[in-house]
Amino acid sequence: MTDKAPPSSSQENPLWQFSLDFYRHEGVEAFLLGCQDEKGADVCLMLWASYATVCGHQLSEEGWRVADRGLAPRRRMIITVRHLRRLMGRLRPHTLRVYEMCKRYELNLERLQLAALWKICMEEWPGDRPALQLAGQQYGLLQKELGHWAHLIEGFMASAENPDAV
Repeated sequence: MTDKAPPSSSQENPLWQFSLDFYRHEGVEAFLLGCQDEKGADVCLMLWASYATVCGHQLSEEGWRVADRGLAPRRRMIITVRHLRRLMGRLRPHTLRVYEMCKRYELNLERLQLAALWKICMEEWPGDRPALQLAGQQYGLLQKELGHWAHLIEGFMASAENPDAV
């Protein structure tokens, strides 16, 4: 990993770009959404843990709690918008415009969540636990699920054109 100059906007940051690229990688979306729907996991926090893993950083329980609490208010808005979007999705094609609007709004809220997490990345938090292990503990992931997550990250890194740019 190479250090990069600070982005011009808190919403334009390496965590956001990593999240877009990683989420599109084969199997990642299904895994993250499965954890969200079955374990109550926050996809943004899981993307943050994935990014920390790729960068070779560890996280602390204190840092995780601060991040989790800080994201809670906007997380409730995201969940509300997600439920509305899913409802509109079931009523398509009559609700396509509202569905697309909800989808854009949900993505923008997630972008703001990741911008907040990026700010935490810039602070000096003493990390003492592997990020996946800490996230897995928080969401009750089984060893095989943690192994699958690590495999997805390894596959993503292997397919990256320039892994040092991640």
